[in-house]
Amino acid sequence: MKEQALIECDTTKGPLQMRFYRAWSPHGYDRAVELYEKGFFDDSHFFRAVPNFLVQFGITYSSDQSLRDLMHHTIEDDPQLDPRIKFDVGYMSFAGSGPNSRTSQMFIAYGRNENLGTNPWETPFGIVESGMENAKQFYSYGDMPPWGKGPVQGKIYDGPQYINDNFPLIDKFKSCSVKRFRPGQAGYAVDQYHDREPKTDAEENKSHLEQNAHEALDEEEEEEEEEEGDDEDDEEQEQIGEEGGVERDMAESDRSPHRELHRLGGLKSGNVELLPGNGIPLSPQLGLAALGGIAVLVYIVKSFVSPSRKLNQKDN
Repeated sequence: MKEQALIECDTTKGPLQMRFYRAWSPHGYDRAVELYEKGFFDDSHFFRAVPNFLVQFGITYSSDQSLRDLMHHTIEDDPQLDPRIKFDVGYMSFAGSGPNSRTSQMFIAYGRNENLGTNPWETPFGIVESGMENAKQFYSYGDMPPWGKGPVQGKIYDGPQYINDNFPLIDKFKSCSVKRFRPGQAGYAVDQYHDREPKTDAEENKSHLEQNAHEALDEEEEEEEEEEGDDEDDEEQEQIGEEGGVERDMAESDRSPHRELHRLGGLKSGNVELLPGNGIPLSPQLGLAALGGIAVLVYIVKSFVSPSRKLNQKDN
């Protein structure tokens, strides 16, 4: 069924209107609409806002046990569309930690990101239709630890007091309403991935050229960032040589703007590497780099650094 849902929410930064498409992600759509219809998100916080990356939410403060149970009841993954939907500003997905791990936490992408949506538990289910300018203004204390000084997710489950006391500027939902639409009904929108007319050869060629231009620009920006990082590394190495100590970011690879970090969690095998906590997936390369780098640095610290010195961690 090609059902759609229009979600209209009021937040502390202003209105937010989202549209969900069941054809994109049937299981994800059904769970997302259920959550909004039952008031799951009312008065809950946007607890993880990372500029230029994403904003994450989905921990309820409701006293209704049936709603609270949804934070732990998982749903099956949905297969990616072919071709898959690529994340851009305003695209929405659940935040999972592995196969069939979706529960209630979801995120809105702040920008185009090729690394998001590559896993089946990140299959998009909707987009922000209006109010994205408000979503981008959600207050950020930085990413969650250890990458920033934002809230620890595990402490949010006990209620709003933890955030109210320690992160009083974090924004939140006020209330939301839901309208469902079926094909042919007033309010049903054209689904750009299913209802559009096939592109002509000229349009396809233009799309490929535009995509290639975007990719070339991204590669150029990444090369510039790598060159800047190499210069910083050289300076740090000189400082290490002069001081005889180690003061480095423990996991620089985790600072990449293309992180796939959504929920803290323990180590698991398979196609993703997980860091300790409640479920944060890393790509295999980032996971190995982070864990391997930490192990090496711990050895160096124990061997050469006096107990009074501490490893510094950069803020976002």
